[in-house]
Amino acid sequence: MTRIVGTQNRSEFILDPVEAWHRGRVLDHMLATARPPRQPGVQRAPHHVFNQIDDRRQLEQARLLNGPVAKPIRPMP
Repeated sequence: MTRIVGTQNRSEFILDPVEAWHRGRVLDHMLATARPPRQPGVQRAPHHVFNQIDDRRQLEQARLLNGPVAKPIRPMP
């Protein structure tokens, strides 16, 4: 059973190659602007330091994409 909500075409596949290419370029641009900038150059460090750097970058990217996080509401006793 399929339920269609709204009037927008929600087809998974774009059959026209030119339209698919244009939509892909738009999505690439949107995703590139959401990504935090990387430091240029070569970095040398132990593996655990690179893991910490990756964790910080992922957290920063998640904050950019998701916006401010509201504090959870505590249930009334």
